Amino acid sequence: MPSSPAPAATVMLLRDGCVSPEVLMLERHAKSEVLPTWSVFPGGRVEDHDHALAPRLGGFSDHQSRHKLMYLDPEAVSGFFVAAIRETFEEAGVLLVRRRGASGLLHPDEVAPLLGHRLEVQSGRLAFPELIENENLELAAECLTVHGHWITPEAAPRRFDTLFFTALTPSGQLAHHDGVEASAHFWIRPEDALDQRRRGERQIIFPTACNLETLTGFPSAEQALEASRKRPVVPVQAVPVERDGRLKLVIPSEAGYSSTEDDVLVEAVRKP
Repeated sequence: MPSSPAPAATVMLLRDGCVSPEVLMLERHAKSEVLPTWSVFPGGRVEDHDHALAPRLGGFSDHQSRHKLMYLDPEAVSGFFVAAIRETFEEAGVLLVRRRGASGLLHPDEVAPLLGHRLEVQSGRLAFPELIENENLELAAECLTVHGHWITPEAAPRRFDTLFFTALTPSGQLAHHDGVEASAHFWIRPEDALDQRRRGERQIIFPTACNLETLTGFPSAEQALEASRKRPVVPVQAVPVERDGRLKLVIPSEAGYSSTEDDVLVEAVRKP
């Protein structure tokens, strides 16, 4: 009997680079239980207390991405959005919030003192809802665009039901890894990340690589984001298939990704 996948969210933070858009990636800590030393986007599982912040999701009721997720329970969707913003704060030090009732995002000078609470929130010593309420903040849900939906294969030892989001990095906010779950961070062109993966220089899991592919070929971060807004979301669950004596992960072509199979995660799938 396969385990139920835990709901999770991950965010592809974009910015304009010298040549073309760049995306923020983290290098998982070598002692991490999940994907040690692999390159990932900021993200993690939806926590129970994330749902308490649903009323603080500014712009969520008429969010343009919600129509993509009509097949999900609305309460579950709000949890994904809150987790995406919380995990981006915890793991990348980027905070997508505003003062309650304000129109613009929090100024970087106002974000700076809140970063002192990152590790408290991450460790559970301070609940994220408590921080948001104490500072009279609301979460800027409109900054997030739903980009993809991936579910870990049934045979995997750890399973996640993950929404991928895109977002522009707020002007003036500087990302930095937490030093706990991630030991490094870097901005990279999606094209370069994929080239490094193909050459075996960087470890990137199949879902991350597929979503990186969808961010290639754009002259600006805003254009990449606009394409993300128009992208339909189809739940994707890779299936292990034996081909020519090799076990591959295969996804349907209807999912809208240029790559439809990969064997990088074979060992993870076979692990009891």
